[in-house]
Amino acid sequence: MSAIDYSLKPALSYEQQLEHLKTAHNLMILDSDSALSILHKVNYYRLSAYGIGLKKDSDPEKFLDDVTLDHIFRLYCFDSEFRNDIVHIVEQLEIQLRTQISYCLALKYGPEGYMDVKNFNDKIKRQGGSVHGVLIKRFQSGVSRCKNLPFVKHHLNKYGGHFPIWAATELMTFGNIVSLFDIMKPDDQKEISSLYETTPGHLKSWMLSLVEIRNICAHYNRLYNMPLKQTPFLYKENRKYRSKQNKVFPVFLVIKRMLHGNEQWESFLRDIDVTLRKYSDVVNLSFIGFSQDWQEVLSAPAYSKQRSLDN
Repeated sequence: MSAIDYSLKPALSYEQQLEHLKTAHNLMILDSDSALSILHKVNYYRLSAYGIGLKKDSDPEKFLDDVTLDHIFRLYCFDSEFRNDIVHIVEQLEIQLRTQISYCLALKYGPEGYMDVKNFNDKIKRQGGSVHGVLIKRFQSGVSRCKNLPFVKHHLNKYGGHFPIWAATELMTFGNIVSLFDIMKPDDQKEISSLYETTPGHLKSWMLSLVEIRNICAHYNRLYNMPLKQTPFLYKENRKYRSKQNKVFPVFLVIKRMLHGNEQWESFLRDIDVTLRKYSDVVNLSFIGFSQDWQEVLSAPAYSKQRSLDN
C-alpha cells in the first residue's frame, strides 16, 4: 500500500496565480492589470468558493468557457454587501430577543434569579453537565474576559461582581441566549414566543437560524450558494419554500414574520432589492433560494395570526 502524499501545493506569486487560473482552470482574464489588482485585494482561496456552480460538468476543475475573474469577484462583492444588509436586521432581532428574555426572567424571578437553576427546566448536555451550569460558567468567563468594559467594571466595583439579568445577557453570545431560552420553563417560553405569534419550538428553530446567519456574517464567511445547517420551521403558507430551506430565503420569511412586516422590515427589503439589482448580471437567485417572484412574496402583508403548523 503506497504512502499518502500530504505535501502542500507550492506558493505562487500573483502573476503565477493568474497564469494558473487561465491554463489549469480555464478562467477568462479580460484585463491582466485589473485581475492582478483583484488578487492583491482578495486571497484567491477565498474567491475560489464563488466559482462553485460555474464549473464544467465534464471537468469540475475547469470553469465554463464564458466565466471571468471579474464575474467571480463581483459575486464576492455581492456576498459582502448582501451580508452587510442582513447583519443589521439580525442584530436588531438579537437585541430584541435579549431584551424580552431578560425582562421576563427579571420580573418573574428577580434580578439574579437566572443564577438559580430551580427557575429553569434544566437539561443535561449529551457530553454530560448541566446546560444551566455551562451557561453560568460561560457568563463568568465573559465577565473575566470583558473586565475592562465600563459596565462590567461598574458591577464589579459597586455591586461586588453581582450582575442583574439585564446586564448579564449583554455578556452572553447569541447562541447562549438561545440555550437560555431552551431551558426556560414552558410558561416562560410561551410568554416570549407569543410576542411573535408562534410556538416555543418554532421560535427556537428561528433563533438557531438567526445565530447561524449572524455568525456567517460576523466572520466574513460565504453566504451566497452556501448550504445552511439550520433549517427554520415554516408555516403551511410557506410550504413551497421547504425545498429551499438550506438556503437563506426561508430565513427572510422568518425575519419578516418576527418583525410583523414593520418599517424595519420594509427598509431591509429596500436594501436587499438595491443590492440584488446592482449585481443582477452575476447573481443566480436559486443559489440563495430566491424565486423569480421573491419581491412579491416578501412584500405581501405579514400574517397576523398563527397558522396551522407544518414541521
